Amino acid sequence: MIKQFLGDLKTEFKGYNLSKLSKDLMAGITVAAVALPLALAFGVSSGADAAAGLITAVLAGVIIGALSGASFQISGPTGAMSAILGSIILQHGLQGVFIAGLMSGVMLLIAGLLRFGKLVSIIPMPVITGFTSGIAVIIAMGQIDNFFGTTSVGDSTLSKFASYFQNGFHPRWEPMLIGGIVLLIMIFWPKKWGAVMPSSL
Repeated sequence: MIKQFLGDLKTEFKGYNLSKLSKDLMAGITVAAVALPLALAFGVSSGADAAAGLITAVLAGVIIGALSGASFQISGPTGAMSAILGSIILQHGLQGVFIAGLMSGVMLLIAGLLRFGKLVSIIPMPVITGFTSGIAVIIAMGQIDNFFGTTSVGDSTLSKFASYFQNGFHPRWEPMLIGGIVLLIMIFWPKKWGAVMPSSL
């Protein structure tokens, strides 16, 4: 087992040089810039605090990296969790998040032992695209308050929209200006610059 692990390491780092290291560092900084604020937000949304989300993201990254994982494995908080965590917290509180995390970990271990990863190849592309698009819409709807600087009331997306009609919709120019600048940078960032500094960073 250890001999195979060392052999895999040699294969992974064969031909590794300063150019590849610099690209890996830039990729790591970009992922950190995206993942850490997301981790802070998940910590708050889960009923804990921002520090809990940050510590969880850092520890998960270190543990996954130490256990090697796979060549193209990505670790860190995912936007899809925002849709799941919200409903769990509403029904079961913070304790429910811990139990759900433990259960999902056990299911992942079982799926790995039974090699269920191969089943991903037979999932139709429209299913994956539809799931991803649905999550994107949920996340976008959840950012309306932040983008416009407004405050909505309600547990679901529909109830929050209804509160805009009941309590009024009063956007502020400061967050809209910052959000607009970020969108323009990401849309019009030149591709040749993206090779050195990604627009998302």
